[in-house]
Amino acid sequence: MGIFIIREERVDREVSVVLVDGYLDFDAAPALKESIVNQLDEGTRHLIVDLTQTEFIDSTAIGVLVGGLKRVQESGGTLAVVCTNANIRDIFALVGLDDMLPLHRSRDDALSAIASTA
Repeated sequence: MGIFIIREERVDREVSVVLVDGYLDFDAAPALKESIVNQLDEGTRHLIVDLTQTEFIDSTAIGVLVGGLKRVQESGGTLAVVCTNANIRDIFALVGLDDMLPLHRSRDDALSAIASTA
């Protein structure tokens, strides 16, 4: 069981950021799911999940991200992931998610990508 902190930030009416610090594992996955669902229920169409401060991710959390992606796409929105950790980026590539979930190296890059699709 790792330590984690999940925070939410509203960028504007349709864009929100969910930030994850620490270990995104089996214990943290339900809180991540709740945060994603809350943001979407509050009207977010474009969601950024910022993993810049995330040290570890497991398959449960990856499943939550995939579920979040499906839910966002159903509402005509987008989900982008910010990740600078090479090990986590490698995990996304290994399971083939780097093609499904756009990975960005900064929040500004993710915001620019969202702006170009909106």
